[in-house]
Amino acid sequence: MHDLYSEKDLQELSGQLKKRYLAIGCFLAVILAVFVVSMIIRAEWLSIASFIIFFAGAVFAVDLFCLPLRRYKSLITSALTGRTHTEEMVYEKTEDDTSVVDGVPCLGMIFLGAPDKHGVREQRFYWDRELPLPAFTAGDQVTLKYTGRNIIGYQK
Repeated sequence: MHDLYSEKDLQELSGQLKKRYLAIGCFLAVILAVFVVSMIIRAEWLSIASFIIFFAGAVFAVDLFCLPLRRYKSLITSALTGRTHTEEMVYEKTEDDTSVVDGVPCLGMIFLGAPDKHGVREQRFYWDRELPLPAFTAGDQVTLKYTGRNIIGYQK
């Protein structure tokens, strides 16, 4: 079984996230210092401007630089510690459009499940867009390891 995520990936992602929080914290500390100084010297216009910049910068920076990494970290944590399932299926196709699943960009992959009383059913699983696509061709027997609907491992 070829696992897509490892503890090393989680540690690297945690390190990147800490660096980003530190950089944002330093930027916001400077703006907060300007705000405090402007309150001491009673420069109303500077107080208002620094207050607006502080909160707008905090929301903008965290939303743009930290939340995507936190969502990706959540996916990897779920892959490593969450409930996983393994199932053998037949690969059919990969969709062209990108889907956003729990804040992570993914590609939909269609697999044919085991036949039941209604016939063979298609099942959509999601492949992390950050990872290279495997070389599946239509009709390949693939053993999938997944959590939720996200593929976290496979064996051809």
